[in-house]
Amino acid sequence: MLSREDNELLCRVGPGTPTGTLLRHYWLPFLFDWEIEADAEPQRVRLLGEDLIAFRDSLGRVGLLDDHCAHRGASLFFGRNEECGLRCVYHGWKYDVDGRCVDMPNEPPESTFKDKIRHTAYPCLERGGVVWAYLGPQTPPPPLPHFEWMDLLPEQRYGSKRVQYSNWVQAMEGDIDQSHVSFVHSRLNLDDETELRFRTGGPRRLVDQIRKNDTHPHFEVVETDYGVCIGAGREAGDGARYWRITQHLMPFHTMTGPYGENPTRGWRAWVPVDDEQVFVLGITFHPTRPLADDEVDRQANRSGVWNISPEMRMPVSSQPYGRWRPRPSLENDFFQDRQVQRTKTYSGISEFWAQDAAPQLSMGAITDRTREHLGTSDLAIITVRRRLLAAAKQMQEHGTAPPETERPDCYLIRSDALLLPAAQSWFAASEERRKVMAGVNPSCPA
Repeated sequence: MLSREDNELLCRVGPGTPTGTLLRHYWLPFLFDWEIEADAEPQRVRLLGEDLIAFRDSLGRVGLLDDHCAHRGASLFFGRNEECGLRCVYHGWKYDVDGRCVDMPNEPPESTFKDKIRHTAYPCLERGGVVWAYLGPQTPPPPLPHFEWMDLLPEQRYGSKRVQYSNWVQAMEGDIDQSHVSFVHSRLNLDDETELRFRTGGPRRLVDQIRKNDTHPHFEVVETDYGVCIGAGREAGDGARYWRITQHLMPFHTMTGPYGENPTRGWRAWVPVDDEQVFVLGITFHPTRPLADDEVDRQANRSGVWNISPEMRMPVSSQPYGRWRPRPSLENDFFQDRQVQRTKTYSGISEFWAQDAAPQLSMGAITDRTREHLGTSDLAIITVRRRLLAAAKQMQEHGTAPPETERPDCYLIRSDALLLPAAQSWFAASEERRKVMAGVNPSCPA
């Protein structure tokens, strides 16, 4: 459990909060490049409790401005995106991507008042089809973190997003918890062919059977320069153990072990919208080849950790991340089917992401961690919390920027999964496999 004080410190992300200050030292992924077009309508954005407006100017540059015009506070969402700037419709004040007021048509032509106005603006960079924002104090900003998928061709990756109405920490914790997959994501009859195809479309008889037979994985963690490397080992029979290796990369990035021969891989970022909302932005990618048509189809049309199936999405709206909001919710019980729960799946909830979100939202928007009773299977969660709290307190007490923000290549790693003799070290055995090597993509158990 955590103390009430530490739980508050961990979860609150608004301006001036310790963890909010910490997170502002990292680059935040928030849009796909195709979501925002030059001289097209601006987009509402909310990050770390701040209401912002994103736009792409006539030269293709992305701007991220405070929502409220510096004149009298009207929302720039209603503004005109034209001629390399965003113009407030109320009195015509116009801002460039750096927040400079470049035109003030309601003042006399000889006035220099506009030169004294500097609107809040945050730098943005694009890499790998994703737009990143830096909300921190460092000038110039630190380099972008370097993830493997950033260097790949567009046809080798597929991205999606999902908004969740809970605090970012409890959402992210679900992704580093390998214990829960034996339960909430499981099927009751592994021999039922209609239920055999898992969320990525491939049969996983071996791994599913291992998870069914051993529901209490043995956890080991190794703290690293980028975060925490987590091994979850399950008995696999014949003196072997199946290890699935999850990476937590500061502050909110996760990677879980892949499946099968020459597998696709995944990365996600659990980015706080505010204290009680988070969105997960995820990339499925293949290191050595374009994604096949059926792989793209599965990503586009089936539910996953970060993907809502099309029929379960809310209609697109202009609210922040308005194309990425789900229909299933606590109010409709996530469309749980009790007959399916009795006969086919452990949860009775069809959307894969919702199998996690339902229990996470049922904890409350910010769960009360003073009431928890953590066991051995919670070692990874305990370690990641400690890492985050230590970094937030270091920032609060000493103003020390996280060292990994200046070491982008420390993020150039992989997750893994492998079968090993029970006595063999998973960390040592996976050392080379966790490195990003061009043209190499180790197979994993299926």
